[in-house]
Amino acid sequence: MKKFAILFALLASVGLARAEVSMFGTMDVGFSDVKAPGSTSSQTAFTSGGMTTSNIGFQGKENLGKGTSAVFELSSFVNVGNGALLGGSTVNTFARSSFVGLSNNAMGTVTLGRQINPSFLPTVLFNAYGDSSAYSPLWHATYFGRTGNPTTQIFNDTAWDNSVAFKSPTVGGATVTAMVSKGTGGNNSGVNVLYFKGDLGLTAYTQRTEVNSSGSFQNNIFTANEPATATGFGASYDLKVAKVFATWQEGKDSSLKMDGKTTQVSALIPMGRGNVMAEYATSRSVVGATATKYNEWALGYDYNLSKKADLYVTAGRTSVTHLADGSSVGAGLRLRF
Repeated sequence: MKKFAILFALLASVGLARAEVSMFGTMDVGFSDVKAPGSTSSQTAFTSGGMTTSNIGFQGKENLGKGTSAVFELSSFVNVGNGALLGGSTVNTFARSSFVGLSNNAMGTVTLGRQINPSFLPTVLFNAYGDSSAYSPLWHATYFGRTGNPTTQIFNDTAWDNSVAFKSPTVGGATVTAMVSKGTGGNNSGVNVLYFKGDLGLTAYTQRTEVNSSGSFQNNIFTANEPATATGFGASYDLKVAKVFATWQEGKDSSLKMDGKTTQVSALIPMGRGNVMAEYATSRSVVGATATKYNEWALGYDYNLSKKADLYVTAGRTSVTHLADGSSVGAGLRLRF
């Protein structure tokens, strides 16, 4: 926290204190008992970031006039259990986000730095468990899947280093974001579309990955290999008695002969002061001549203490071809600020 206090003081000293600068974040803590597929025993642990990876950051906006603003964001992943910063093979201070840019009401926004890649929002906005890296079946089929699904490596990190992104103004409910990331030995590129109007939500994305991000949790499969591609589609509809979601995605790497397809359906069902969360995802991954099927379901309840704080409990089960089933049980408290 001392680092962040020093950073805020520095920002103020160079004049950004005149801009709209705010702190934001999420603290999410609890306990979980997880048995990985194929394992003979489970592991009980203190969990930081069950439903949302705990984070803290700063964002700012300076009005330049005529509908144009300068914007920035710096944010970090945090382990609430011991206060340490979180990251992948390289623990970057601002691994969650680090970018600056210009925004115009009529023309859109251009930002430069480390930013979420095109697959991220279509994934987390179109499943009942959102961005839960610990419990969301769709997350496990896409990023850092504890099932051992090798095609999660194709989607790679949730953010790209050294990137330039353009986000269009929202027109008729639709927003388009295009992105390119420059790296040593190659470039990453992609685009997504998000559409929200009334009770309906739609999304689509495609991305091509040639280089590993510095903070990735994944092994680098891109060295001396051909690029990986990922494509996905999603829809949501609020029926009032339940908000339902469905997605389909595919990740491919021809050099490694790796191909994975995932279908997910889920629902948020209002009950009392919270929502029942129900989600199921099924993947078929092919590596060379070997095909493996992964199925995972999760069922939980998220109870709202207020607009900013909630308690949650969840349970799930995972099956993988030729392995004993895995399971998970978890509970926690989340506070957004």
